[in-house]
Amino acid sequence: MGVSDDESLEAKGDYWDFEVDADLPDSVGEDDDDEPTEADLLRRRAGDQEWTATTGGLGGSSPTVVGGSVYLGGDDDSVYALDAATGEEEWTFQTGDFVESAPTVIDGRVFVGSDDGTVYALDADAGREVWSFQTGGFVGSSPTVVGNRLYVGSGDGSIYALSAAVGTKLWAVPTGGAIHSSPTVVGGTVFIGSDDGTVYALSTESGEERWTFQTDGAVRSSPTVADGTVYVGSGDGTVYAIDAKWGEEEWSYGTDDVVHSSPTVAEDTLFIGGDDSTVYALDATSGDRVWSFDTDGRVWSSPTVAVDVAFVGSNDGYLYALDINTGQRRWMYDTGDWVDSAPTVVSETVFFVSDDGTVYALCAGVKGASTGSRVNLGTLGHHGGWTGGPE
Repeated sequence: MGVSDDESLEAKGDYWDFEVDADLPDSVGEDDDDEPTEADLLRRRAGDQEWTATTGGLGGSSPTVVGGSVYLGGDDDSVYALDAATGEEEWTFQTGDFVESAPTVIDGRVFVGSDDGTVYALDADAGREVWSFQTGGFVGSSPTVVGNRLYVGSGDGSIYALSAAVGTKLWAVPTGGAIHSSPTVVGGTVFIGSDDGTVYALSTESGEERWTFQTDGAVRSSPTVADGTVYVGSGDGTVYAIDAKWGEEEWSYGTDDVVHSSPTVAEDTLFIGGDDSTVYALDATSGDRVWSFDTDGRVWSSPTVAVDVAFVGSNDGYLYALDINTGQRRWMYDTGDWVDSAPTVVSETVFFVSDDGTVYALCAGVKGASTGSRVNLGTLGHHGGWTGGPE
């Protein structure tokens, strides 16, 4: 259930001292009788459960919320479409293995990968297969569709470009390791990481290499791009900022463990989690730490930002809502199992999945939807505000 700072003295996070202002009035005045605003009502409901839905297995992919439906995969080898208002099942589609890939939903189709090695295109309304494409390894990478092309990585070590219309292969580029990272496409370039420790920048048109950037660990983090800079985490425990045009390092920030979480940028700040159980807010220009927040589990979840709150899960079983300016916890919600999926906020609701096999819809406590760069580029889950981009 949702827990506020006032309700739980045992809750995680730092506390701050409050000193009573001597100038406060001794009695209630007329202004205190004003009706609460919509923002006030939302804050009071923050963390309240709107609905839950149970899949047939462990939590799998991060949710995508488009057109009144929530699309996600599960470890019961299925892709689900749920009603975003009620959580009722609209349809399921069976694959041959786990579905860890987050679906991309655009132009009435759902594009998603499965650990059976297949990329699927499904009808968004009925869940019927439109086409499928077989790779040589698991597809935990989440497809990105831009124009009429789909880009995705595979456990066979290759980055693929497929026709979004019919699923034919346009090009494939091999790397030196399996690919868990999901691609981000900006300005005619595909940015993606590989277990060979490399971040790749490839031409969307031909797959031609524009540059590569070498780290000292597997790159399972999905890159994000903001203002001409690529941001990504690495298994070497470092968060990197790389010039998007030339592939040169702009800055790096070292954590105390592996970084598999994918970053998002909002309000000139980068938000990312680490296996050192910490959520970081870094200045996007300099890499300086703005704040950090400690949890009790590895943070594989990738943050999303809505208004002035960063939402992120932890493998301690909690979803956290953190103030983007201070890192102070607004509220948290206990699921009882790992929360390693990336949340998505739509219409004042935060949607996420726990490894107990449950999909949660909670009141976000703020108005609007996710605004961070990751969601707005359609990487690792998105909402209807992203409809693809130019080639």
